[in-house]
Amino acid sequence: MSDPVPAPKRQPSVLLIVSLCLNIALIALVASFYMRTGIHHAEPHEGKRGLSAQSLMRMVPAEEGKIGAILDAHRKRMRELRRAAMQARVESFDLLQSKEFKAEDFAKSLAAVQAADAALEAETMKVTAESVAALTPQERAAIAGETQRPDRSELRRLFRKP
Repeated sequence: MSDPVPAPKRQPSVLLIVSLCLNIALIALVASFYMRTGIHHAEPHEGKRGLSAQSLMRMVPAEEGKIGAILDAHRKRMRELRRAAMQARVESFDLLQSKEFKAEDFAKSLAAVQAADAALEAETMKVTAESVAALTPQERAAIAGETQRPDRSELRRLFRKP
């Protein structure tokens, strides 16, 4: 009779071993992330409502036309200011990368960024002020009730140690 043929030994596949190693590395990465940051449960909360013109149009749909006209009147100026702020940042970054870096020039460019940002913020505040002024006293009272006021806990969260 014939001799029984022994079954060949099964060798683990290289791909299987590499896959298992990568899975273990991924698990270690996720575990280290949670150990460093801690597991913070997300607290359910309502979205914050600001006083931007867009927020006002959502909160008071009846005045959308008036607020939209205010936005249209300021749109060109806002784009110019936004473009100037971006250009100031680009120039500041270019100075940072230049081979002939001079601290005085860089400080001036940062001051230009700050001035451009301030001009954009001032124009944004004008739009907000005009948009709020277009509302009726009852609408302003309703918005004041809906708008969340900043509190100290937000600052504490911002500056807490990890």
